[in-house]
Amino acid sequence: MLGKSIYAYVWRTCRTGQIRICLLAGLVAFLSVLPLELQRRIVDSVVSEPDLLLLAALGSTYLVVLLIQGGLKYLVNLIKGRIHETVARDLRRRALAHKSVRLRQDGLDRKDMNAGTMASMLTSESENIGEFASSCLSTPLLQTTTIAWVLAYLIWVEPLIAGLAIVIYAPQIFLVPKIQRNVNRLSRRRTQVMRRLSLEAVDVLENEDKVRLRQASRADVLTSIIFKLRMLIYRQKYFLTFLGNFLASFGILVVLMVGGYMVIRGDTSVSTLVVFMSGFQKISDPWDQLIQFYRSVSNARVTFALLADVLDRPRTGTATAGSSGS
Repeated sequence: MLGKSIYAYVWRTCRTGQIRICLLAGLVAFLSVLPLELQRRIVDSVVSEPDLLLLAALGSTYLVVLLIQGGLKYLVNLIKGRIHETVARDLRRRALAHKSVRLRQDGLDRKDMNAGTMASMLTSESENIGEFASSCLSTPLLQTTTIAWVLAYLIWVEPLIAGLAIVIYAPQIFLVPKIQRNVNRLSRRRTQVMRRLSLEAVDVLENEDKVRLRQASRADVLTSIIFKLRMLIYRQKYFLTFLGNFLASFGILVVLMVGGYMVIRGDTSVSTLVVFMSGFQKISDPWDQLIQFYRSVSNARVTFALLADVLDRPRTGTATAGSSGS
């Protein structure tokens, strides 16, 4: 059985890969702070104490850190890809096994799982769950830890500007969950309509001309419904994208104005301003990733619930189809 929790299913299917990816993600997040400190030291070495040997040493260290970070991210992506395909394969096997058992059982409707539902489960729905599984633990861990490390470093360097960064991102904390609930409702409806459209498309090819015309008409209506639902989703999703982009750009402006004022007054150094420009970007990118992840969690739960509704449906005298991996 798939069960009710998508996280429990993912853990049963690929726990070893999840542990590896989380360990690597934690290391990548920790290393994200080092480039900021190296940038600050490089600027200081150029502005206050010109020293070519020190500059070369700092530049070489910076390069090594970038190579290590890149290598670790490469490994993370490889493991994520394997998890993606492992979960998608498991769901496809479960769907095929479920259909096979249903067809062998006496007294059961042979269309218990129709061709449209089967096609959707074997393609887009399995892919969506597999893609979510590849990042369900690593993404929140990596992005949250990165934000925490960078923000702690920026507070240590200059608490005032770091506090402004926190205030700038606060509106999204309240808006994102509210808008996403509406998107979830629309996504669930769209998935259900997509399944119906898949069934109609199959029947159009199999039935006689008169029946085929009626089904083609119904398929056209379903296509229009999908279009409208998708446009509603786009409006709300891209509003969040607009808000995130605006706040990121506005944050850089605030850093320039407040930090520039502090540099003119002599309250901070140019290197601190440079670090905050870079550090703000290191907060902005993970924050965007977290918002995207929150959307994917909601969408994946909708899809998983639809899959579980079919695959976990009671079957008389049969064992549950499929098996979980390790």
